[in-house]
Amino acid sequence: MKFNRSLIALLCSGMLAAAVYAEDAPPPEKKEAPKTEKKEKPKAIRLTQPWSLLTTLTLEQKEKISKIHTDSAEEQKKIKDKEESDCMAVLTPEQKDELEKALEKQKAEMKEKNAKKDKPATKPAE
Repeated sequence: MKFNRSLIALLCSGMLAAAVYAEDAPPPEKKEAPKTEKKEKPKAIRLTQPWSLLTTLTLEQKEKISKIHTDSAEEQKKIKDKEESDCMAVLTPEQKDELEKALEKQKAEMKEKNAKKDKPATKPAE
């Protein structure tokens, strides 16, 4: 009986010592690959038509046209969002519900139409 207790005590102290030793051990050093400087590629500027049709534009012109287009798109989005919120403010709660259902129906129809469009045509069995 004493032998079993001694053996258990010895095992427990061994496990405790192993746990303490593992905590004190420094983490293994990671070998880092030599750092090389990344060369930044100039970001390709994609223009919309008709500007993309021009082959003689300089990089500066492309950047300016791209910025003008981006700014314009942001302004258009703000105008559209304001229009929508102003129109929604005019509607009654019932009309808002009706509109939501109509939009959901329209979305489902478009999804169904796109699903049919994406399916390959199958030949009838001969």
